Amino acid sequence: MELFIVDDHKMLLNGLKNYLEENSHWKVTGIFTSSCECLNHLATITDAEKFPQVIIVDVQLGKESGFELVEKITQGWPQIKCIIYSMYDTPGYVLQAKECGALGYISKVASEDELLLALQTVSDGGEYIEKRMAVAQKKLDSVLSLFSRQEKNIFEKILLGKSNRQIADELFISLHAVENYVSFIYDKINVKNRTELLLKFQES
Repeated sequence: MELFIVDDHKMLLNGLKNYLEENSHWKVTGIFTSSCECLNHLATITDAEKFPQVIIVDVQLGKESGFELVEKITQGWPQIKCIIYSMYDTPGYVLQAKECGALGYISKVASEDELLLALQTVSDGGEYIEKRMAVAQKKLDSVLSLFSRQEKNIFEKILLGKSNRQIADELFISLHAVENYVSFIYDKINVKNRTELLLKFQES
C-alpha cells in the first residue's frame, strides 16, 4: 500500500516515513513540505497505479492550509483518500477536516498504533476520528442539522476560537449580522455564551 505525507516539519516528515516503512506494510512513495510540491507531483503522474491510496496532510503547512490542500486533492483526484494529521485536537478542526473531504483526523499525540488503525480504516473505505475525540464529535454531529448553512459556518469558526470580528471579516458580512447569527446558535443549542458552547463540545 502506497501513501504520501505532506508536512512542513522535515524531521517529523522523515521520522514518520521511517516508522511506517519499518513497522507496517505501507510504502511512503512521496514526501512533501508544501501544498505546491504535492499538487505538482500528482499532476505529473500518468500511471494510475502510481497514485497513493492515502495522503497524510498536516493542518498547517507554513502559510498554507492543509484543509485547502485536502479539498484540492479530493476534487482533482477523488480516488485518493486523505487523513488530516495535526497538533490540534478540537472539534472545530475535525469539523473543518470533514467538510474539506478528509476521511480521517488524528492528532500528533496519538499513538503509532492508532495512526496505523486510522490508515487501515480509511484505506478500506471507512472514516476515522481519533478515539479520544469521538465523544465530542458525536455531540457535534448531533446539532449540525439544526443550523442553516451560514450558522454552520459561524459555529465552526467559533469552535476554532475566532472572535465575532474575525468571523465577520472572514465571511465578508457585518459584525451585527454575526452577532445575530451567534445568538441564534446559542438558542438552538441551549447555551448562554461562548464559554458554555466550547465546554459543551470540548473533548470528553
